[in-house]
Order: sequence, then structure tokens, then C-alpha cells
Amino acid sequence: MPLPETTPPPPKTSGDAGPDGVRPRPARLGAAVRWTVVAAVAAALAVFAAGPRSAPVAAHRSGDATLAERVAGLLPDGRGAGGSVGVSVAVVDHDTVTRAALGTTDGSTPVTPDTAFETGSAQKVLTASLLGSLLDAGKIRLTDTVGALWPEYSFADPAVAGITVEQLATHTAGLPSFPADGPRFPLAMAGYLLGGNGYSLLQDPVRALAALTGSGPEPDTAFSYSNLGYAVLGETLAKVDGRDYPTALRERLLAPLGMDHTTVRTAPGTPDRAALPFHTAGTPVVPWTNPGWAAVGTGTWTTSADLAAFLAAGAAPNPPTALALTHTPHAAVADYADRDGHIGLGWQLWNAGGTTVSWHNGLTNGSRAFVAHTTDQRAVVVLTNSTRTPAEKIGFALLGVDAPEFDEPRTPHPVLLAATGLLTAGAPALALLGVVRPRRACISRPLDRLKAVSLPLTAATCWLLALRTGEWGHVPGVLCAIGAGLVTATAAESVRRWPALPTARGPYPWLRAVAFALPVLPLAVLFCTNAVITVDLP
Repeated sequence: MPLPETTPPPPKTSGDAGPDGVRPRPARLGAAVRWTVVAAVAAALAVFAAGPRSAPVAAHRSGDATLAERVAGLLPDGRGAGGSVGVSVAVVDHDTVTRAALGTTDGSTPVTPDTAFETGSAQKVLTASLLGSLLDAGKIRLTDTVGALWPEYSFADPAVAGITVEQLATHTAGLPSFPADGPRFPLAMAGYLLGGNGYSLLQDPVRALAALTGSGPEPDTAFSYSNLGYAVLGETLAKVDGRDYPTALRERLLAPLGMDHTTVRTAPGTPDRAALPFHTAGTPVVPWTNPGWAAVGTGTWTTSADLAAFLAAGAAPNPPTALALTHTPHAAVADYADRDGHIGLGWQLWNAGGTTVSWHNGLTNGSRAFVAHTTDQRAVVVLTNSTRTPAEKIGFALLGVDAPEFDEPRTPHPVLLAATGLLTAGAPALALLGVVRPRRACISRPLDRLKAVSLPLTAATCWLLALRTGEWGHVPGVLCAIGAGLVTATAAESVRRWPALPTARGPYPWLRAVAFALPVLPLAVLFCTNAVITVDLP
């Protein structure tokens, strides 16, 4: 039986092929790709215009030209761009005060000698001087215990209740620097590492001390630096004085010395025209604020003029009793044994070639400070708004004291520079490759909707993490712009491909969903944390 005639099927091609068998690019696909490119370029240009950058610190100078030139020579950046942002310096020689300022408050506005900076832990010598004032007035004794001064608290450990005021003021109470119990501490540390106000999450220091166990002084307890101890000291002094810490400090110390520009903030924010804190040039951070921890240097701001007045009073031949009491040696400091190092009330005391140098430094997540004075009536103040500026090295050099203990590398470690580049552009580039060429990416799993969510989120999180913590004083800002373009392209391509993608590929969708959630949930938390900190920037 003859078979009916049939027309042979056309050869198989991919889609609607032309005469040569090659599928032409659909017009709407080309338009979509063009929009992806346009969005990426627009994002890159926007970030390049507003992204991390800072003027060379030596480009802006005011005050004494000779002192400014000397400070510029002590900066690791020299005269070029680098990690430093702004510096304010005061040098006291008997009755003469010389001041200078370099750099900017925010990357563009010049610092002046009257610009306010964060004090950081240099605030502790002011807290110790408040203690000296109360000792002089007979309102407190060094032998008073926290248990006796805070009877309304039930202390979990008798050894902690027996800590004395002297032990708090000299860091010999055997206390940790921070209360590490409870869920707040990890969150506070995460906030600190990401440039946020980690201190805002810490609870009342006296309550934290009362709950502490396994700490407290032993007969052989040595010097051990404790922010918790000084926070408790500040709250204790305020209670004894009958006023809050800012008011007690103002009335008993700042006002008598004419320190009108030294402030304690009880709410987030900065003083007018203050030097905003930076991890490094181009990487701003959130100023620390927590009223209960103000005595350690959170929310505390000052100028070089104010601190110069404070140091000049303490270095005078007949200083006020309150200041003199803080310079009596109480305990040896093993780390500075070759300097005959001791701790006074707050002050570090060194023997430098027969001259006693009293000093203290300060560090926040975006500022550094250094104050020092000698028994021959010389003093120095160094305030900076970048953690990459070696305030201690500059201060000791201006005093003529060689201090190799504070030598620092001139540039960040190469690993930190490489990490900035990889997080900024490397991770977004791999994410984009995973979207547009999934089988050629490092992770060869075919693209699905779960992957179309995780890849842009990973790219954005890495880029934002680099923006918050990167070494932008030494990495070109154009790299940040390139990364922003790659992140935008990854997101745009994921959105474009979304309608044609299955939710999850593979024989076990539930297992794919679990594998998706495990990394994505922490990434989402990290992304939100970074975003909140970025919004909180002044």
C-alpha cells in the first residue's frame, strides 16, 4: 500500500533562524540589555561623583605655619592623599601656646584650630580630674567600695562589690574592658566593626557590674585597662556629686578652667562644624554616644585650645589640688617597665630621660586623640578624625620623646587593600557572571529564582561592606564606582531573566531552598545592618 506523501520537516534551529541557520537577536532583548548597561553606567557615575574620596591632609592648613609644616612631616601620608583626614594640634611651652590645623572635617571643609573633635579615651583624664575635685572636697575617698556607694544594687559577686574607687581609677580592679555577657555584646561589637555606634547597645554600666561574677581584684592584680571600670567610676562620681556626669564635669572642672567648647552629648549627633569621624579617608563612621558610658569617652568632644588650657593648668608649678592628686603614682604598668611606667588616677606616668611625662591617648572607631605634659611645663595636644593618623607618634615627637612603642606602618597591610578590592568589585563581578553565564561561573548550578535573589544580595552586601570598612584612603575611589555598576547590572539582569526562571532547579527543591536560606539570611542581616549604619552617618 503506497504511503501518503509528506513534506520533510525543516532542519532544527535555535528559535527563528535565518537562511544561514543563525538566530537573530530579538529587538526587545537588545533593548533590555541596553537598559541594563545604562543603569549600570548611571549607578557607577553617581557613586563616582559622591563616593569615597578626601583631599590630601596637608592641602589645607591654618594656624602657626611652622608647627603645621612639622606636623605634615610626621604624617604617614606625607603631602599626598592617604588615610588621614584632619588634625588639630596645640603645643604648650610654659606660658606660650602654639596651635595649628591641617586637613578637613569631612573630606572638603578645612579644619581650624577651633574645630571640635571626639576625645575618645582621653576623656578619662577629665573623669579622673573630676574624681580629684571630689576628693579635694571630701565627698569621696579612694577606699570607698562600689558596694557601699551603690547599696541599692545587689551584687552577684562579693569580690566585685569590694572594688574600691582607687582600683576603678587606676585600672587595677580586675575587670574586663566590656561586659561580655548577654546578646548585646556581640551586636555592639558588630556595630563597632562596621563603623556604627556600638556603645549604644551597652546597658547601664553599674547594672552590668552588679551582675558580673568571676572578676574583681586579687592581691596580685596588675594594671588591666577597663572601660567598664571607668564607666562605673563616672556614674559613681555623678551620684556622689548629686548631679549627672555632664553637669558635674562642667561645674567642677570645665567651667573653672574656661573649657567652654568641651561638651558631653546625651543624644546622637555632633557639635556644630565638628570634625566628623572616619575609619580612614573616604570611610566615614558613626560617632559614639551612650550617656551612661560618657566617662570613658563616648559622645565627648573638645578642641585643642580647651585641652591646652587643661594641660597648662596641670603642668603649672602650683597646679590645682584636684589636678595634682591625679598624678600620684599608684601601680606599676608592666608594659612600660623600661619607662618606669606607672598609672596615676587616669594618667600614664613615664620617666623620659629624667623628665616625668604624663600622658593618655584616645581611640574611637573614627577618631584618635593624645594629650601629654611634662614636669618642665611643656604639653601637647593632638586631635585627629581618622584612625589612620598616628596621634601618639605625632604627640611624643612634638615633645621630643622617642616612643617606638607607637610606631605604625605607613600604609595598611596589603591584605586589607586586597580585601577592599575583592569585596568592592571582585564579588560583584562574579555575581554578574553567575547571572549572565551561570555555567561558566565558579558555581555552576543553573540559574533559578533562588539564585537570582542570592547573587544580587551577595554582590550588594559585599560592596556595602567594602564601602563601610574599606581602605579608601589608599584604594582608588573609581573602584567603588565600578563595583556599584556591577551590582546594578547583576540586579537588573536578575530582574530581566526572572519570568523565564523556575523557582528552584534540581531533584530536591526543598534541599535547594535550605541551601539558599543558610547563606542568604545572614547576608540579609549584614546588608540591613550596613544600610542602617550608613543612614546613621552624620
